[in-house]
Amino acid sequence: MSKISLQMYTMREHTGSLASLETTVERLAGIGFEMLQYSVPENYDVAEVKRIFDRFGMKNDSLYCDSLALQEKSGKVLSQCELFDTKYVRLDSIPVGLTSSAAGYKMYAHYLNDVAKEYKKQGVKLLYHFHAFEFIRFGNTTGIEIFLSESDPEVIQIIPDTHRIHSGGRNICRFLETYKERYDYVHFKDFGIASREETLEARPILYAPVGEGNLEWDDIIAVCKKNGVKSYAIEQDKCNGRNAFDCVASSFRFMKNAGI
Repeated sequence: MSKISLQMYTMREHTGSLASLETTVERLAGIGFEMLQYSVPENYDVAEVKRIFDRFGMKNDSLYCDSLALQEKSGKVLSQCELFDTKYVRLDSIPVGLTSSAAGYKMYAHYLNDVAKEYKKQGVKLLYHFHAFEFIRFGNTTGIEIFLSESDPEVIQIIPDTHRIHSGGRNICRFLETYKERYDYVHFKDFGIASREETLEARPILYAPVGEGNLEWDDIIAVCKKNGVKSYAIEQDKCNGRNAFDCVASSFRFMKNAGI
């Protein structure tokens, strides 16, 4: 099975109903995808979503749960993990009220350690998808570093996001190498620059298809391969007026040609 996945947030405008989800999964299978990252909406029949995925030979590489609901929804989430044959649950971001201090990041990590106990028993890992704001500095460390040092590595992983690492001012390859024991999945998101704005200091950032932006993909891919990444998930938050299917097809071709 191909290791190239797609974070379905990119296709959010094409999955507003089960019928449109089915059409979208079919078109993505036609591009060559065999694996997706899909968060099943609360109002969708989970068994029907699984039927759609099965029809097109598609695997859902992980499920999703709000981190503050992990305990109350553990039975439901673990049941969905079994249905989709995955051992990974993606989480949302740390609550904004905890992001202004080092103590907040430590508190959040300890909370996850506690509520993750039931998931740990089942061999399920929780995946924290960070953004750029977690790179806020607190003396000689950052929010994301505090989170990683305080959270249980046996059950809590991160999903490194190439765009966010770069936006946070860090070297992507160095970050991936430093925390190679803390991830199985990586989000491949390119970092592009648009036309200049009136203010010279403004940085007009674009979310570009993988290979169409400015990131050093040869080096990034080499590190990911060396560290045994299981899912290379394309994610493009905005398509800037382009067709989303064209964008993800461009990303898929680039990654396929790069040997993933």
